Amino acid sequence: MANERFAFSTGALFPFDSVDALQLIKNAGFDYAELMPQTISDGSEQSTLAFEKTGTRISSIHLPLVLFGLFYSAIPSAREDGRKIVRQLLTMGKRMGTKVLVVHPHEPPRQQDMFDTLEKPLIDNMRWMADTCEEFGITLAMENSPKSCATAEQLEEYIKMLNKPAILPMVDTTEVCETGGDPIEFLRQLKPCHLHMSDFLNGTKHLPAGEGGLDWQEIKRVLDGHGYTGMYTLEPTYRYYLNDVPAKLEKAYRFLEENFSD
Repeated sequence: MANERFAFSTGALFPFDSVDALQLIKNAGFDYAELMPQTISDGSEQSTLAFEKTGTRISSIHLPLVLFGLFYSAIPSAREDGRKIVRQLLTMGKRMGTKVLVVHPHEPPRQQDMFDTLEKPLIDNMRWMADTCEEFGITLAMENSPKSCATAEQLEEYIKMLNKPAILPMVDTTEVCETGGDPIEFLRQLKPCHLHMSDFLNGTKHLPAGEGGLDWQEIKRVLDGHGYTGMYTLEPTYRYYLNDVPAKLEKAYRFLEENFSD
């Protein structure tokens, strides 16, 4: 029986359609996946039915990177379109067992004197997403970002500013390394609700976990010290999974078994 805390991101299986990525993940031994939607139709009833047939539960959904222009926009009509997609994804997610929606902090505009015009709409939209997640019983996991929340303190301050109970911090190990930080120290400073796991070595990011320089056993000890109960979600970059996909996914599952089994 597969471990119920192990998951793999469909974002690492570009350019497969989401349903095919979910099937590959399931075939490798995972019961759970993080869905990185690649199209608007990924939240449709037709897609939901296809996802269900794979037997894979969607433990988390990552706000679609391909649609960031709608979610982080000062244009009212763009935000409205984005909100429709969020509701569609959350409806699908609730049916698929989703507990977490992953988002990135917004990036402050360069024109700081135009807060009401350019930045306030983005903040209001983030708060709307938090309220909508709470309505669906889903946590809004705020990911650390090298562009705006590079440190644990910055991430905590950003969440405090949004002031919504549905928003909790999460950690992406590679994104910590990208700004010269240490994921272990980052994790010691805050208790994450969710985790993106990939490795880092000599400036190369999003390596498959176990193929870089991170001390995963110490990461596990720090998480255990927090009483972490979330998923161990592998999120390497897709370029390492363009061939021999089944074998590489099975290797990824073995890595979790060897390092993160309770």
